[in-house]
Amino acid sequence: MNETSEMSGSLRKRRLVPEDLASPQLFRLLLRLGLPAMFGLSINAAHHTINMIFVGMIGEDQIAAIMIVLPILMLVAAFGEGIGVGVATEVGRALGAGNRSSASTLASVSLAAGVAFGAASAVAIVAFPSFLLFGATPTIEPLAQHYLLIIAVSIPLTMAQIILDFLAIAEGNARFSMWTLVACFALNIILDPIMIFGFGLGLQGVAMATILSQLVALSIYGAYHARRLGTIRLTFCWRLGDVRHLRPVLAVGAPTTLTSFATAGAIAAMLSVAGTYRGEDGIAGVGIALRLLAVGALPVIGISLGAQSILSFAWGRGDISRVLSATRMLTAVTSAVGGAYGLTAIIFSGHLASFFTDNASVASIAGQAIVATHLPFLLFGLRQTVLILFQAQGRPKAALAVGLAQYGYLLFPLLAFLPPFFGFSGLLAAMFLASSLTGLLSCFCLARSLSALRQSSAGDLTALRPYPSFCP
Repeated sequence: MNETSEMSGSLRKRRLVPEDLASPQLFRLLLRLGLPAMFGLSINAAHHTINMIFVGMIGEDQIAAIMIVLPILMLVAAFGEGIGVGVATEVGRALGAGNRSSASTLASVSLAAGVAFGAASAVAIVAFPSFLLFGATPTIEPLAQHYLLIIAVSIPLTMAQIILDFLAIAEGNARFSMWTLVACFALNIILDPIMIFGFGLGLQGVAMATILSQLVALSIYGAYHARRLGTIRLTFCWRLGDVRHLRPVLAVGAPTTLTSFATAGAIAAMLSVAGTYRGEDGIAGVGIALRLLAVGALPVIGISLGAQSILSFAWGRGDISRVLSATRMLTAVTSAVGGAYGLTAIIFSGHLASFFTDNASVASIAGQAIVATHLPFLLFGLRQTVLILFQAQGRPKAALAVGLAQYGYLLFPLLAFLPPFFGFSGLLAAMFLASSLTGLLSCFCLARSLSALRQSSAGDLTALRPYPSFCP
Protein backbone atom coordinates (compact mmCIF):
# COMPACT_ATOMS: atom_id res chain seq x y z
CA MET A 1 0.00 0.00 0.00
CA ASN A 2 2.81 2.40 0.97
CA GLU A 3 4.73 1.49 -2.18
CA THR A 4 1.68 2.19 -4.35
CA SER A 5 1.14 5.52 -2.60
CA GLU A 6 4.78 6.49 -3.10
CA MET A 7 4.62 5.59 -6.81
CA SER A 8 1.44 7.66 -7.21
CA GLY A 9 3.01 10.63 -5.43
CA SER A 10 6.16 10.32 -7.54
CA LEU A 11 4.09 10.24 -10.75
CA ARG A 12 2.16 13.36 -9.74
CA LYS A 13 5.39 15.16 -8.94
CA ARG A 14 6.95 14.21 -12.29
CA ARG A 15 3.93 15.66 -14.08
CA LEU A 16 4.69 19.00 -12.46
CA VAL A 17 8.39 18.97 -13.35
CA PRO A 18 9.42 21.58 -15.97
CA GLU A 19 10.12 20.50 -19.54
CA ASP A 20 13.69 20.01 -20.81
CA LEU A 21 14.27 23.25 -22.76
CA ALA A 22 17.23 21.63 -24.55
CA SER A 23 15.11 18.76 -25.92
CA PRO A 24 16.03 17.89 -29.54
CA GLN A 25 12.32 17.36 -30.34
CA LEU A 26 11.77 21.06 -30.96
CA PHE A 27 8.26 21.04 -32.45
CA ARG A 28 7.02 18.69 -29.74
CA LEU A 29 8.56 20.98 -27.11
CA LEU A 30 6.94 24.02 -28.72
CA LEU A 31 3.55 22.32 -28.56
CA ARG A 32 4.06 21.12 -24.99
CA LEU A 33 4.92 24.65 -23.86
CA GLY A 34 2.84 26.70 -26.26
CA LEU A 35 -0.45 24.78 -26.15
CA PRO A 36 -0.83 24.85 -22.36
CA ALA A 37 0.00 28.58 -22.33
CA MET A 38 -2.45 29.12 -25.19
CA PHE A 39 -5.13 27.11 -23.43
CA GLY A 40 -4.55 28.98 -20.17
CA LEU A 41 -4.92 32.38 -21.81
CA SER A 42 -7.85 31.10 -23.87
CA ILE A 43 -9.58 30.28 -20.60
CA ASN A 44 -8.76 33.85 -19.57
CA ALA A 45 -10.35 35.13 -22.76
CA ALA A 46 -13.40 32.90 -22.27
CA HIS A 47 -13.70 34.14 -18.70
CA HIS A 48 -13.70 37.78 -19.80
CA THR A 49 -16.20 37.02 -22.57
CA ILE A 50 -18.60 35.20 -20.25
CA ASN A 51 -18.07 37.93 -17.69
CA MET A 52 -19.14 40.55 -20.24
CA ILE A 53 -22.22 38.47 -21.12
CA PHE A 54 -23.23 38.39 -17.45
CA VAL A 55 -22.61 42.12 -17.14
CA GLY A 56 -24.62 42.71 -20.32
CA MET A 57 -27.58 41.06 -18.61
CA ILE A 58 -27.52 43.92 -16.10
CA GLY A 59 -27.43 46.62 -18.78
CA GLU A 60 -25.41 48.48 -21.43
CA ASP A 61 -24.32 51.12 -18.90
CA GLN A 62 -22.55 48.43 -16.88
CA ILE A 63 -20.64 47.25 -19.97
CA ALA A 64 -19.59 50.83 -20.65
CA ALA A 65 -18.54 51.28 -17.00
CA ILE A 66 -16.23 48.25 -17.13
CA MET A 67 -14.71 49.47 -20.40
CA ILE A 68 -14.02 52.88 -18.80
CA VAL A 69 -12.21 51.20 -15.89
CA LEU A 70 -10.33 48.76 -18.16
CA PRO A 71 -7.60 51.22 -19.32
CA ILE A 72 -6.77 52.04 -15.68
CA LEU A 73 -6.32 48.37 -14.82
CA MET A 74 -4.30 47.86 -18.00
CA LEU A 75 -1.97 50.72 -17.10
CA VAL A 76 -1.25 49.16 -13.72
CA ALA A 77 -0.99 45.60 -15.05
CA ALA A 78 1.41 46.86 -17.74
CA PHE A 79 4.14 47.13 -15.14
CA GLY A 80 3.51 43.53 -14.04
CA GLU A 81 3.56 42.34 -17.65
CA GLY A 82 6.80 44.21 -18.26
CA ILE A 83 8.44 42.62 -15.24
CA GLY A 84 7.01 39.24 -16.26
CA VAL A 85 8.39 39.41 -19.79
CA GLY A 86 11.72 40.78 -18.57
CA VAL A 87 12.22 38.25 -15.80
CA ALA A 88 11.07 35.35 -18.01
CA THR A 89 13.62 36.33 -20.66
CA GLU A 90 16.46 36.86 -18.20
CA VAL A 91 15.64 33.69 -16.25
CA GLY A 92 15.54 31.72 -19.51
CA ARG A 93 18.96 33.01 -20.50
CA ALA A 94 20.37 32.31 -17.03
CA LEU A 95 19.05 28.74 -17.09
CA GLY A 96 20.41 28.30 -20.62
CA ALA A 97 23.83 29.41 -19.35
CA GLY A 98 23.55 26.97 -16.42
CA ASN A 99 23.26 29.67 -13.74
CA ARG A 100 20.32 28.51 -11.61
CA SER A 101 21.28 30.64 -8.59
CA SER A 102 21.18 33.84 -10.63
CA ALA A 103 17.83 32.82 -12.11
CA SER A 104 16.35 32.34 -8.63
CA THR A 105 17.62 35.70 -7.40
CA LEU A 106 16.21 37.45 -10.47
CA ALA A 107 12.85 35.80 -9.90
CA SER A 108 12.67 36.66 -6.19
CA VAL A 109 13.64 40.32 -6.58
CA SER A 110 11.28 40.81 -9.52
CA LEU A 111 8.32 39.30 -7.68
CA ALA A 112 8.92 41.58 -4.68
CA ALA A 113 9.15 44.65 -6.93
CA GLY A 114 5.91 43.78 -8.72
CA VAL A 115 3.92 43.29 -5.52
CA ALA A 116 5.29 46.54 -4.04
CA PHE A 117 4.30 48.47 -7.15
CA GLY A 118 0.85 46.88 -7.09
CA ALA A 119 0.28 47.91 -3.49
CA ALA A 120 1.36 51.51 -4.22
CA SER A 121 -0.93 51.63 -7.26
CA ALA A 122 -3.90 50.38 -5.24
CA VAL A 123 -3.38 53.15 -2.69
CA ALA A 124 -3.20 55.77 -5.46
CA ILE A 125 -6.40 54.50 -7.08
CA VAL A 126 -8.33 54.54 -3.81
CA ALA A 127 -7.08 58.08 -3.13
CA PHE A 128 -7.94 59.54 -6.57
CA PRO A 129 -10.72 57.46 -8.20
CA SER A 130 -12.60 60.29 -9.93
CA PHE A 131 -9.45 61.75 -11.47
CA LEU A 132 -8.67 58.45 -13.21
CA LEU A 133 -12.04 57.84 -14.90
CA PHE A 134 -11.19 59.48 -18.21
CA GLY A 135 -14.06 59.64 -20.70
CA ALA A 136 -16.86 58.60 -18.29
CA THR A 137 -20.27 60.18 -18.83
CA PRO A 138 -22.32 61.36 -15.82
CA THR A 139 -24.44 58.22 -16.07
CA ILE A 140 -21.49 55.83 -16.16
CA GLU A 141 -19.12 57.51 -13.67
CA PRO A 142 -20.81 56.37 -10.40
CA LEU A 143 -20.95 52.76 -11.62
CA ALA A 144 -17.33 52.83 -12.76
CA GLN A 145 -16.11 54.43 -9.53
CA HIS A 146 -17.77 51.84 -7.28
CA TYR A 147 -16.32 49.01 -9.38
CA LEU A 148 -12.86 50.60 -9.44
CA LEU A 149 -12.65 51.08 -5.65
CA ILE A 150 -13.26 47.37 -5.02
CA ILE A 151 -11.14 46.00 -7.87
CA ALA A 152 -8.21 48.13 -6.62
CA VAL A 153 -7.77 45.59 -3.81
CA SER A 154 -6.90 42.95 -6.41
CA ILE A 155 -4.03 44.89 -8.00
CA PRO A 156 -1.17 43.54 -5.80
CA LEU A 157 -2.64 40.06 -6.29
CA THR A 158 -2.74 40.60 -10.05
CA MET A 159 0.92 41.64 -10.06
CA ALA A 160 1.99 38.54 -8.16
CA GLN A 161 -0.08 36.21 -10.35
CA ILE A 162 1.23 37.71 -13.61
CA ILE A 163 4.87 37.35 -12.56
CA LEU A 164 4.41 33.83 -11.18
CA ASP A 165 2.71 32.77 -14.43
CA PHE A 166 5.65 34.08 -16.46
CA LEU A 167 8.15 32.36 -14.17
CA ALA A 168 6.42 28.99 -14.49
CA ILE A 169 6.46 29.26 -18.28
CA ALA A 170 10.09 30.50 -18.28
CA GLU A 171 11.32 27.40 -16.46
CA GLY A 172 9.42 25.18 -18.90
CA ASN A 173 6.35 24.41 -16.79
CA ALA A 174 3.59 25.86 -18.94
CA ARG A 175 1.31 22.99 -17.92
CA PHE A 176 1.31 24.08 -14.29
CA SER A 177 0.62 27.66 -15.33
CA MET A 178 -2.25 26.40 -17.48
CA TRP A 179 -3.93 24.37 -14.75
CA THR A 180 -3.54 27.22 -12.26
CA LEU A 181 -5.17 29.62 -14.71
CA VAL A 182 -7.92 27.10 -15.42
CA ALA A 183 -8.67 26.79 -11.70
CA CYS A 184 -8.63 30.57 -11.24
CA PHE A 185 -10.84 31.49 -14.18
CA ALA A 186 -13.22 28.55 -13.81
CA LEU A 187 -13.83 29.61 -10.22
CA ASN A 188 -14.30 33.19 -11.38
CA ILE A 189 -16.88 32.13 -13.97
CA ILE A 190 -18.78 30.17 -11.29
CA LEU A 191 -18.64 33.04 -8.78
CA ASP A 192 -19.68 35.78 -11.24
CA PRO A 193 -23.41 34.91 -11.50
CA ILE A 194 -23.53 34.03 -7.80
CA MET A 195 -22.13 37.43 -6.81
CA ILE A 196 -23.93 39.44 -9.50
CA PHE A 197 -27.39 37.88 -9.32
CA GLY A 198 -27.42 35.60 -6.26
CA PHE A 199 -26.23 38.27 -3.83
CA GLY A 200 -27.46 41.17 -5.99
CA LEU A 201 -24.06 42.91 -5.91
CA GLY A 202 -23.94 43.91 -9.61
CA LEU A 203 -20.55 45.22 -10.75
CA GLN A 204 -19.22 45.03 -7.19
CA GLY A 205 -19.89 41.29 -7.32
CA VAL A 206 -17.73 41.02 -10.45
CA ALA A 207 -14.84 42.63 -8.60
CA MET A 208 -15.27 40.42 -5.54
CA ALA A 209 -15.37 37.25 -7.66
CA THR A 210 -12.07 38.30 -9.25
CA ILE A 211 -10.39 38.83 -5.88
CA LEU A 212 -11.51 35.48 -4.46
CA SER A 213 -10.33 33.64 -7.59
CA GLN A 214 -6.92 35.30 -7.48
CA LEU A 215 -6.43 34.29 -3.85
CA VAL A 216 -7.00 30.67 -4.83
CA ALA A 217 -4.50 30.92 -7.72
CA LEU A 218 -1.83 32.45 -5.47
CA SER A 219 -2.38 29.69 -2.90
CA ILE A 220 -1.68 27.11 -5.61
CA TYR A 221 1.53 28.89 -6.62
CA GLY A 222 2.52 29.16 -2.96
CA ALA A 223 2.24 25.39 -2.57
CA TYR A 224 4.16 24.84 -5.83
CA HIS A 225 7.16 26.87 -4.69
CA ALA A 226 7.00 25.73 -1.06
CA ARG A 227 7.31 22.11 -2.23
CA ARG A 228 10.16 23.10 -4.62
CA LEU A 229 8.52 21.43 -7.60
CA GLY A 230 10.12 23.78 -10.12
CA THR A 231 13.65 24.75 -11.09
CA ILE A 232 13.51 28.28 -9.65
CA ARG A 233 13.87 28.75 -5.89
CA LEU A 234 12.01 31.81 -4.63
CA THR A 235 13.43 33.28 -1.44
CA PHE A 236 13.14 36.27 0.89
CA CYS A 237 16.83 36.08 1.74
CA TRP A 238 18.10 38.29 -1.07
CA ARG A 239 20.14 41.38 -0.20
CA LEU A 240 19.38 45.00 -0.96
CA GLY A 241 22.25 45.01 -3.43
CA ASP A 242 20.42 42.36 -5.46
CA VAL A 243 17.98 45.06 -6.58
CA ARG A 244 20.52 45.82 -9.30
CA HIS A 245 19.26 42.67 -11.03
CA LEU A 246 16.08 44.56 -11.82
CA ARG A 247 17.91 46.72 -14.34
CA PRO A 248 18.16 44.11 -17.15
CA VAL A 249 14.69 42.82 -16.26
CA LEU A 250 13.16 46.28 -16.62
CA ALA A 251 15.18 47.00 -19.78
CA VAL A 252 13.88 43.89 -21.54
CA GLY A 253 10.37 44.35 -20.15
CA ALA A 254 10.17 48.09 -20.91
CA PRO A 255 8.81 47.61 -24.46
CA THR A 256 5.98 45.43 -23.12
CA THR A 257 5.20 47.93 -20.37
CA LEU A 258 5.23 50.91 -22.71
CA THR A 259 3.19 49.01 -25.30
CA SER A 260 0.59 48.20 -22.65
CA PHE A 261 0.60 51.84 -21.55
CA ALA A 262 -0.03 52.88 -25.14
CA THR A 263 -2.74 50.24 -25.53
CA ALA A 264 -4.54 51.43 -22.41
CA GLY A 265 -4.32 55.05 -23.58
CA ALA A 266 -5.49 54.05 -27.05
CA ILE A 267 -8.51 52.17 -25.69
CA ALA A 268 -9.45 55.19 -23.59
CA ALA A 269 -9.05 57.47 -26.62
CA MET A 270 -11.06 55.18 -28.93
CA LEU A 271 -13.87 54.87 -26.41
CA SER A 272 -13.86 58.63 -25.92
CA VAL A 273 -14.14 59.22 -29.67
CA ALA A 274 -16.87 56.56 -29.91
CA GLY A 275 -18.77 58.31 -27.14
CA THR A 276 -18.39 61.68 -28.86
CA TYR A 277 -20.07 60.49 -32.07
CA ARG A 278 -22.40 57.69 -30.88
CA GLY A 279 -22.83 58.28 -27.15
CA GLU A 280 -23.04 55.42 -24.65
CA ASP A 281 -24.11 53.00 -27.41
CA GLY A 282 -20.87 53.82 -29.22
CA ILE A 283 -18.79 53.13 -26.10
CA ALA A 284 -20.53 49.81 -25.50
CA GLY A 285 -20.35 48.74 -29.17
CA VAL A 286 -16.66 49.53 -29.64
CA GLY A 287 -15.99 47.99 -26.22
CA ILE A 288 -17.55 44.71 -27.34
CA ALA A 289 -15.36 44.65 -30.47
CA LEU A 290 -12.20 45.36 -28.46
CA ARG A 291 -13.11 42.65 -25.97
CA LEU A 292 -13.52 40.13 -28.79
CA LEU A 293 -10.18 41.25 -30.21
CA ALA A 294 -8.58 40.44 -26.87
CA VAL A 295 -10.27 37.01 -26.94
CA GLY A 296 -8.44 36.23 -30.18
CA ALA A 297 -5.15 37.85 -29.14
CA LEU A 298 -4.72 35.94 -25.90
CA PRO A 299 -4.35 32.44 -27.46
CA VAL A 300 -1.75 33.80 -29.90
CA ILE A 301 0.08 35.50 -27.04
CA GLY A 302 -0.12 32.25 -25.06
CA ILE A 303 1.61 30.25 -27.81
CA SER A 304 4.26 32.97 -28.02
CA LEU A 305 4.89 32.91 -24.28
CA GLY A 306 5.49 29.17 -24.45
CA ALA A 307 7.95 29.69 -27.29
CA GLN A 308 9.68 32.57 -25.49
CA SER A 309 11.25 30.21 -22.98
CA ILE A 310 12.61 28.10 -25.86
CA LEU A 311 14.02 31.11 -27.72
CA SER A 312 15.55 32.72 -24.62
CA PHE A 313 17.12 29.43 -23.50
CA ALA A 314 18.55 28.78 -26.97
CA TRP A 315 19.84 32.35 -27.30
CA GLY A 316 21.51 32.05 -23.87
CA ARG A 317 23.30 28.90 -25.10
CA GLY A 318 24.30 30.58 -28.36
CA ASP A 319 22.36 28.00 -30.42
CA ILE A 320 21.37 30.18 -33.41
CA SER A 321 20.09 27.27 -35.52
CA ARG A 322 17.61 26.38 -32.80
CA VAL A 323 16.50 30.00 -32.53
CA LEU A 324 15.90 30.08 -36.30
CA SER A 325 13.94 26.81 -36.32
CA ALA A 326 11.81 27.80 -33.34
CA THR A 327 11.03 31.20 -34.88
CA ARG A 328 9.86 29.60 -38.13
CA MET A 329 7.63 27.18 -36.27
CA LEU A 330 6.22 29.94 -34.10
CA THR A 331 5.45 32.05 -37.17
CA ALA A 332 3.48 29.23 -38.78
CA VAL A 333 1.48 28.39 -35.65
CA THR A 334 0.62 31.95 -34.59
CA SER A 335 -0.35 32.93 -38.13
CA ALA A 336 -2.66 29.93 -38.43
CA VAL A 337 -4.37 30.59 -35.09
CA GLY A 338 -4.68 34.35 -35.65
CA GLY A 339 -5.91 33.93 -39.21
CA ALA A 340 -8.56 31.37 -38.28
CA TYR A 341 -9.91 33.52 -35.47
CA GLY A 342 -9.91 36.70 -37.53
CA LEU A 343 -11.85 35.12 -40.39
CA THR A 344 -14.36 33.54 -38.01
CA ALA A 345 -15.00 36.87 -36.25
CA ILE A 346 -15.51 38.67 -39.57
CA ILE A 347 -17.92 36.07 -40.96
CA PHE A 348 -20.02 35.89 -37.78
CA SER A 349 -19.64 39.51 -36.64
CA GLY A 350 -23.38 40.12 -36.29
CA HIS A 351 -23.99 36.92 -34.35
CA LEU A 352 -21.07 37.61 -32.02
CA ALA A 353 -22.33 41.12 -31.26
CA SER A 354 -25.79 39.76 -30.39
CA PHE A 355 -24.28 37.54 -27.66
CA PHE A 356 -23.42 40.63 -25.62
CA THR A 357 -26.49 42.81 -26.09
CA ASP A 358 -30.05 42.82 -27.37
CA ASN A 359 -29.88 46.55 -28.08
CA ALA A 360 -30.08 46.91 -31.89
CA SER A 361 -28.04 50.12 -31.97
CA VAL A 362 -25.22 48.70 -29.85
CA ALA A 363 -25.20 45.44 -31.84
CA SER A 364 -24.97 47.34 -35.15
CA ILE A 365 -22.05 49.46 -33.94
CA ALA A 366 -20.31 46.40 -32.50
CA GLY A 367 -20.70 44.51 -35.79
CA GLN A 368 -19.03 47.29 -37.77
CA ALA A 369 -16.22 47.61 -35.23
CA ILE A 370 -15.62 43.84 -35.20
CA VAL A 371 -15.02 43.81 -38.96
CA ALA A 372 -12.74 46.87 -38.81
CA THR A 373 -10.59 45.41 -36.02
CA HIS A 374 -10.45 41.78 -37.12
CA LEU A 375 -9.49 42.15 -40.77
CA PRO A 376 -5.95 43.27 -39.80
CA PHE A 377 -5.88 40.61 -37.09
CA LEU A 378 -4.93 38.14 -39.82
CA LEU A 379 -1.37 39.54 -39.47
CA PHE A 380 -1.30 39.60 -35.67
CA GLY A 381 0.68 36.35 -35.46
CA LEU A 382 3.60 37.97 -37.30
CA ARG A 383 3.64 40.90 -34.89
CA GLN A 384 3.67 38.63 -31.87
CA THR A 385 6.41 36.40 -33.28
CA VAL A 386 8.76 39.27 -34.04
CA LEU A 387 8.19 40.78 -30.58
CA ILE A 388 9.06 37.49 -28.85
CA LEU A 389 12.16 37.08 -31.03
CA PHE A 390 13.39 40.61 -30.27
CA GLN A 391 12.84 40.09 -26.54
CA ALA A 392 14.73 36.78 -26.56
CA GLN A 393 17.63 38.44 -28.38
CA GLY A 394 17.76 41.31 -25.89
CA ARG A 395 16.72 43.96 -28.42
CA PRO A 396 14.37 46.19 -26.43
CA LYS A 397 14.52 49.15 -28.83
CA ALA A 398 13.44 47.06 -31.80
CA ALA A 399 10.70 45.40 -29.73
CA LEU A 400 9.53 48.82 -28.57
CA ALA A 401 9.35 50.18 -32.12
CA VAL A 402 7.11 47.30 -33.22
CA GLY A 403 5.12 47.17 -29.99
CA LEU A 404 4.22 50.86 -30.03
CA ALA A 405 3.14 50.91 -33.66
CA GLN A 406 -0.47 49.74 -33.52
CA TYR A 407 -1.69 51.66 -30.47
CA GLY A 408 0.96 54.35 -30.44
CA TYR A 409 2.62 56.36 -33.17
CA LEU A 410 0.34 54.99 -35.92
CA LEU A 411 -3.07 55.14 -34.22
CA PHE A 412 -2.99 58.52 -32.48
CA PRO A 413 -2.20 60.61 -35.60
CA LEU A 414 -4.97 58.76 -37.43
CA LEU A 415 -7.40 59.44 -34.56
CA ALA A 416 -6.47 63.12 -34.66
CA PHE A 417 -7.03 63.38 -38.42
CA LEU A 418 -9.80 61.00 -39.53
CA PRO A 419 -12.73 61.31 -37.04
CA PRO A 420 -12.99 65.13 -37.32
CA PHE A 421 -13.57 64.72 -41.07
CA PHE A 422 -15.43 61.41 -41.24
CA GLY A 423 -17.04 61.05 -37.80
CA PHE A 424 -17.53 57.53 -36.44
CA SER A 425 -16.45 56.02 -39.78
CA GLY A 426 -13.16 57.84 -39.33
CA LEU A 427 -12.68 56.06 -36.00
CA LEU A 428 -13.24 52.68 -37.64
CA ALA A 429 -10.84 53.60 -40.45
CA ALA A 430 -8.17 54.69 -37.95
CA MET A 431 -8.43 51.39 -36.07
CA PHE A 432 -8.21 49.40 -39.30
CA LEU A 433 -5.26 51.32 -40.79
CA ALA A 434 -3.17 51.32 -37.60
CA SER A 435 -3.50 47.54 -37.22
CA SER A 436 -2.86 46.85 -40.93
CA LEU A 437 0.26 48.99 -41.09
CA THR A 438 1.59 47.32 -37.93
CA GLY A 439 1.12 43.92 -39.54
CA LEU A 440 3.04 44.96 -42.65
CA LEU A 441 5.84 46.45 -40.51
CA SER A 442 6.07 43.20 -38.54
CA CYS A 443 6.27 41.19 -41.75
CA PHE A 444 9.21 43.30 -42.95
CA CYS A 445 11.08 43.08 -39.63
CA LEU A 446 10.54 39.33 -39.32
CA ALA A 447 11.82 38.70 -42.85
CA ARG A 448 14.98 40.73 -42.14
CA SER A 449 15.57 39.01 -38.81
CA LEU A 450 15.12 35.52 -40.26
CA SER A 451 17.60 36.40 -42.99
CA ALA A 452 20.16 37.46 -40.38
CA LEU A 453 19.60 34.27 -38.38
CA ARG A 454 20.07 32.15 -41.51
CA GLN A 455 23.40 33.82 -42.22
CA SER A 456 24.58 33.28 -38.67
CA SER A 457 23.38 29.69 -38.62
CA ALA A 458 25.29 29.00 -41.86
CA GLY A 459 28.44 30.43 -40.31
CA ASP A 460 28.73 33.29 -42.81
CA LEU A 461 29.92 35.73 -40.15
CA THR A 462 31.58 38.13 -42.58
CA ALA A 463 28.28 38.99 -44.25
CA LEU A 464 26.34 39.23 -41.01
CA ARG A 465 25.55 42.51 -39.33
CA PRO A 466 24.92 42.28 -35.54
CA TYR A 467 21.25 43.02 -36.24
CA PRO A 468 19.29 44.04 -39.34
CA SER A 469 19.94 47.71 -40.11
CA PHE A 470 16.26 48.61 -39.90
CA CYS A 471 13.76 46.70 -37.80
CA PRO A 472 12.04 49.04 -38.04
